[in-house]
Amino acid sequence: MTGEIDWTPLRNLIFQSEEIIILSHVRPDGDAVGACLGLALLIQSQGRKVRIELDGGCPANLRFLEPQDLIFPIGADAVSDRAGIVVLDTGTWNQLRPASHILKTPDRKIVVVDHHRTQDDLGGVLILDTDAEAASVLVARYYREMKATPDVRAATALFVGLANDTGWFRHSNCKPSTFELAAELVRCGAQPTSIYEKLFSGESIARQRVKGHVLSTMSFHSGGRIGLFKLHQSDIIKFGATPEDGLGGLVDLPRQVAGVQVALALYEQPDGATRASLRSDGTVDVAAICVGHGGGGHKPAAGCTLKVSPDLAEAILVPELVASLDVQPRIAT
Repeated sequence: MTGEIDWTPLRNLIFQSEEIIILSHVRPDGDAVGACLGLALLIQSQGRKVRIELDGGCPANLRFLEPQDLIFPIGADAVSDRAGIVVLDTGTWNQLRPASHILKTPDRKIVVVDHHRTQDDLGGVLILDTDAEAASVLVARYYREMKATPDVRAATALFVGLANDTGWFRHSNCKPSTFELAAELVRCGAQPTSIYEKLFSGESIARQRVKGHVLSTMSFHSGGRIGLFKLHQSDIIKFGATPEDGLGGLVDLPRQVAGVQVALALYEQPDGATRASLRSDGTVDVAAICVGHGGGGHKPAAGCTLKVSPDLAEAILVPELVASLDVQPRIAT
């Protein structure tokens, strides 16, 4: 879906609800947090009651956004039956499992604002633009719809979201309007250098050790076109890593190797299942592969969870990736 967006359902929900609760996907990333915080600050400036509930609260690496007055773990407080719900940056039940009890309240009013192709019926109104680079882009458009200007804090949050989902403006989803929005947010007070430093400097020792393990155990398939690594629970325990160490971002490491077109990261979960994270240079639609396993995402970045070990997940996913690559031209290295 592209073109003009009818923001009436979102505007009506905000102004007709006793309170607004903003939700997003499990393992919230920069776009989820940035979009949620950007929208919440706008709603708050309009004199409306709002709070954000995220799986685990705000990730440690994003706490420089000063979310403590707006972002809370799911279930931190009771949600009124009269509260309106805004879901940002996802539209699938499997990404909203911790908040399903909130969404399934009878007669709950829900508006979903998203840019992912994969969608379930959450029982509300869907505002979808799959051409948008990030959910934060859609929130920025809503600011324009309301003739509002982001303050420094909101501009910083939205810049984080935009930068997150464009790979710091490296991914193929960037277009002229991407940079125009970035410039607009900088004019509103976002400071890219400071944001980058806060996001990528000062990594924990545990993350550095896990990164070394990933680099030393990475394997390759299909003539070096697929790069993958597996992280078992025993590895995570050995290096003392926690969810706050942001291990999900390691999926980009195999793509840094010459000739690798698809990166596959397999993370063993505490229950024995495997979370698969995939990145592509754009020649392979990794979202299409993940949808077949109950996941989703975008053509160059997607994920899914398989109820098998990392070794079995590798045996399932690699042949599918090889088959997809076999119909694509080889890139020069």
